[in-house]
Amino acid sequence: MCTERMATNGTLPSKQKAAQFQPKDQTVHINEVPIPSIKPDELLVKVRSASLCHSDLMLFEPNDQGLNLGTGDPFTMGHEGCGAIVEVGSEAQGFKKGDNVGWLPIVDCCFECEACQVHNLYCETGQAKVQGMTVDGYFQQYCAVKWRNAAVMPDGMDLDTAAPLFCAGCTSFNAVEATKAELNRDPKETYVAVIGCGGLGHLGIQYLKAHGFKVVGIDLSPEALEEAKAQGADHVFNPKTDTNYVEEVRKLTGKGCHAAINYTNSVPAYSNAPDIIRYNGVLMVTGIPQKSIPFSAMDLSMLRLRVRGANNRRTDQLRDCLAFSHKHGIKPHVTQYKLDDFQQMLDTMHAGQHKGRMGVLFD
Repeated sequence: MCTERMATNGTLPSKQKAAQFQPKDQTVHINEVPIPSIKPDELLVKVRSASLCHSDLMLFEPNDQGLNLGTGDPFTMGHEGCGAIVEVGSEAQGFKKGDNVGWLPIVDCCFECEACQVHNLYCETGQAKVQGMTVDGYFQQYCAVKWRNAAVMPDGMDLDTAAPLFCAGCTSFNAVEATKAELNRDPKETYVAVIGCGGLGHLGIQYLKAHGFKVVGIDLSPEALEEAKAQGADHVFNPKTDTNYVEEVRKLTGKGCHAAINYTNSVPAYSNAPDIIRYNGVLMVTGIPQKSIPFSAMDLSMLRLRVRGANNRRTDQLRDCLAFSHKHGIKPHVTQYKLDDFQQMLDTMHAGQHKGRMGVLFD
């Protein structure tokens, strides 16, 4: 992969292909677009791989979460990517040409306010945007990223498969770390259910097993459960076919799992999760349904259930995720496509017929 600012004529090409969302009719087209020019606080990266997140499907579906997605002019999709720096903005610190980097997708935030310390999307400026959701993202060969969002990848980490770590991976990692801290008990004597064993869940299982937790995988997809077992899940259940799975889970765990991490966007999955969690157990809210999720005030007030949340957080947590992933050999399972086959990749995700993550591998 090229890591210098050059093409065959000694300069960057002026144009590139990109998978762009068309807000007017909610379709995706492969368009020819300019190579971006970077601002002083940005890095120009030659993308090696970009991956599709289930959140990308929110562009095509209504939601009641107050998210205003996919409006205005066409923009390049994708908020998970990694590659090599070809140009460094004058204000960027700690980066050089040739560095392999990945990054978080929030732009037009201040990075400094109290809200940004929780999540940059809440920035008090009110201007924060998600690359790939409202402004250009990463399904293109060259992209501009904010240097404060970026992290240099550990030596030896594979660019071809690492893209999912920069949303699915860090979200899964943060959910596991938050669960571990909330439980504060010996992982070897602790059962954690992973609800949704796909893009985020198959990584969550790896992080949990690296800590020594006992893992119960739950999913409606046989392919996802097959991947869960491959990643080390101790037990797996399909509520569609294992009709007594609640009783079975409670029996094998004693009184129920000590925690459950829901990586799905399913309201029924959230509604059913308390049934497999023991008293005063933890439900980690990670997946975001299109509709609101109900919880019993009695359950929360009486400590029947502790509800917590996790997300991709900030760049310092991203660095922790990369270091942990590299140390423990945690890798996304990625099925690669060509950019011209983007619609096929979208259709496969819509149908739920994939294992792990899917992405585009650039030359």
